[in-house]
Amino acid sequence: MVQPLSGQAIYVVLLRELKRYWRAKARIISSVAQSFFFLVVFGLGLGSFVDGFGSINYLSYMAPGVIGMGLLFGSVFSGVSVIFDRQFGFMKEMLVAPVSRTSIILGKILGGAATASIQGIILMAVAGIMGAFTPTIMFVAGAFAAVGVMLLITAGFVGLGVAIGSTLNDFHAFQLLSTFVIWPLFMLSGVFFPIDVVPLPLQVAMLFDPMFYGVELLRWCLLGAGTPLLGPLGWLISLGVLIGFNALMIGVGTYLFSRAQV
Repeated sequence: MVQPLSGQAIYVVLLRELKRYWRAKARIISSVAQSFFFLVVFGLGLGSFVDGFGSINYLSYMAPGVIGMGLLFGSVFSGVSVIFDRQFGFMKEMLVAPVSRTSIILGKILGGAATASIQGIILMAVAGIMGAFTPTIMFVAGAFAAVGVMLLITAGFVGLGVAIGSTLNDFHAFQLLSTFVIWPLFMLSGVFFPIDVVPLPLQVAMLFDPMFYGVELLRWCLLGAGTPLLGPLGWLISLGVLIGFNALMIGVGTYLFSRAQV
């Protein structure tokens, strides 16, 4: 008999993930500091040599990509909680509860998406203080839209992290495998250079990177422009790709979690 989804179970797991994140102050500080380092060294450092792209200076161009980096790292690495819960026995306690595994994994995905999005909001504020964005009414509206985009980006990549964590039993193996996956996704997301100026093989690789569309959507929200390669409806294309990626990764993560051994 297939158990129905439990809203209470989803809420409890979500709340647990938020509490764990809030108590891990070192995790919050290190994740924000890493992205701040990229903004300072590359955004301000290279920005003094690179004029920018079009009417956008280099710091402003990089800022959405660095925010995306914080979202990517935070969401994928949240999947390690599956391994920790399995090793410390908490996973077995959750699975004996009279709720479906789908409810548990949805709570984890929503919790991971919420915590990673909090990091993104902090980074957006830091980038704004550094002068990456012009404080206008349009920007304020775009910033609220960007928060929704952050949740959309992180949900899919939390699903990816959960899928990886559900197939592994060792924390170090998770760290190595997830890093192997994360860095190509980050480097090909267009954070340092626009897709229009790179060779064709690299353009093709970037178009197959779901994080590229997430960064593009953040640029549309925060800067009001995206790559000319995708055209004036690039934001709609990026939105469609992200929704499809979310559906795929949440489905894969849920399936692998339901088959995980404890």
